[in-house]
Amino acid sequence: MRYQPSLQTERLRLRPFIADDAGTLVKLAGSRDIADTTISIPHPYTPTAAKSWIVGLPHLYRTGSAIHFVISLTESKQMIGSIALRMIDKNNASAELEFWIGQTWRRQGYVSEAMQKILEFSFNQLELNRIYSYHFTDDLITAQFLSKNGFELEGVLREAVRKADDYRDISLSALLAQTYRLQEGPVTKPLQTA
Repeated sequence: MRYQPSLQTERLRLRPFIADDAGTLVKLAGSRDIADTTISIPHPYTPTAAKSWIVGLPHLYRTGSAIHFVISLTESKQMIGSIALRMIDKNNASAELEFWIGQTWRRQGYVSEAMQKILEFSFNQLELNRIYSYHFTDDLITAQFLSKNGFELEGVLREAVRKADDYRDISLSALLAQTYRLQEGPVTKPLQTA
């Protein structure tokens, strides 16, 4: 695929980042609560860093190494977060899942909705076999969320990430295509009536 696709759910549009997203990205991802719970987002997050990151995304997509989506509300087009597949490994059919959502839109099911679409896209269109995700070991909300979506804890990497001058432990969880397909259940068709 030359151009990154957009994906649609009932309430959300998952679309590529554009240059105009930089200001909103800084405002949302630059908040302390996002930086504190994500491994790769720095604090402070500067406009220069956001613009530079966005400029590099099309290259990552074209080379097949990553695909980053803005999570936006369908009706208002408001950006509320991000979800991405990084470190896409075609040989081993695996990728790392990253996601975050702004404080205002938490606990409304938006991340679950975006997650289900990304998993469907990953396993059915990209034909991946394994999706994995890292989170800080003390981030129980993310741990519970991943578990609820079928991810299984595979282990803990001790002091694997340096964040704000501290070395932090991270947990690794993964979901396999086989498990995902079992969760989907059989496709049922409505009964035909004569």
